[in-house]
This record gives sequence, structure tokens and C-alpha cells, in this order.
Amino acid sequence: MDERIIVISGPSGAGKTTLCAELVKKERRIKLCVTATTRPPRTGEVDGHDYHFMNKMTFESGIKKQYFVEYVKLFNAYYGTPKKSIEDIWLTGCYPLLRIDLNGTRSLKKLGYQGLFVFIRPPSLEILKERLEKRGDSGLTHSSRLWRDKSEQTSLAKRLRQATEEMQSGNEYDFQVVNDKFDDTVDKIKSILKKHFFIPLTQRPATGRKGRIQELKQ
Repeated sequence: MDERIIVISGPSGAGKTTLCAELVKKERRIKLCVTATTRPPRTGEVDGHDYHFMNKMTFESGIKKQYFVEYVKLFNAYYGTPKKSIEDIWLTGCYPLLRIDLNGTRSLKKLGYQGLFVFIRPPSLEILKERLEKRGDSGLTHSSRLWRDKSEQTSLAKRLRQATEEMQSGNEYDFQVVNDKFDDTVDKIKSILKKHFFIPLTQRPATGRKGRIQELKQ
């Protein structure tokens, strides 16, 4: 069994969720690894499909039991990848597709997970700001906003600061892709998968990570 993973990372608002959903539709060999979170569902999100929604007590119990291969507390909510979610996808003969942040990526690498790591960049911070504003700050519904104290709500400025920090670490990934035009971005990622992931072990390029990044930029 080929136990590799595909990781899609990027700042909040870069388009990771939409890109992952489209990749899963177009590529039968990958399946989205559903992560867990303690944040309230956004409008239209389905438990078990978009995320495994948990309360804080359940999530923290999972941390103690080493249920997650990586987790982070971000904008006052926990996010984590259950180890079982990855293993269940391997058992189907497919590759797990993970949408995680920079810290999650680092954790997976420390644990020895192998695969393809792609960082999604917004065209600019100004465009990222516009996307976050359209999403309604943190994307919470009115009822969800009442769920936590106003002083703890995610601010747009905080997300933009976080995005700047994350983009400075983009060279830790195998590839960086600017999500300017959605369809073009999907095609670029599919091309990367075809050339550098969906190939026999003996045919995989021996180029280092930085070499592959430069190849993409040319």
C-alpha cells in the first residue's frame, strides 16, 4: 500500500476548501481527509462531510488519547486531523488529501509522513482582505457569534497578520501556487500531481524541494 499524503495549505481565505472539493471531484484517486474542529459550523457545512464538529471537552480528550496526528488552536478554536481518517482512506486504495495549516504541515513532517505538500497563495494581501470581508470576518452566522464572547471573536486584522507570517514560510512546501483564477489553479495542481505524485516510484524525480518550486515559477 502506497502510504503517502497530499497536503494543501495556505492562509485563511486563500481558497483551500473550495480547491480541495474540486480536486476530489476531478481525481478519483484522492479523498478528502475530514478534519475535526471545535468552531461552530458555517452556513451550509455538514458534520462528517466538511468537518467533524466537536465540543472543546471531546477534542481535548482526543488530544490526551493521541487521537490526532496534528492539531492546532487557531482563532479560539481547535482544528485537528484524526489519525484514523488518514488510515481509512489508505485502506480504500486512495490518497488522503489534507487541508491544514503551516503548523500542521510541520507536525506531519516530524512524524515522518511522506507525500506532496502544496502551499496556496492569494494574489495579494489586498485581495485576501476582500475575500475575508466577503466571507463575513470569520464566516460565523449571527447565532454562532452569540456562542462566544465578543472580545474573543476573530478580527480581520489578526487573520491578515497570520496570513503574512504563513506566506513567509511558503518555501517549506514542495510547490507554491497563486490562486488567482480558480480553474487555472485547479489545473496547475492537477498538473503537479500528474508530474510529481501519480507516477511509479522508480520514475519520481530526484530534484530537491526548492528545485521543484523553481520549476513551477518558470
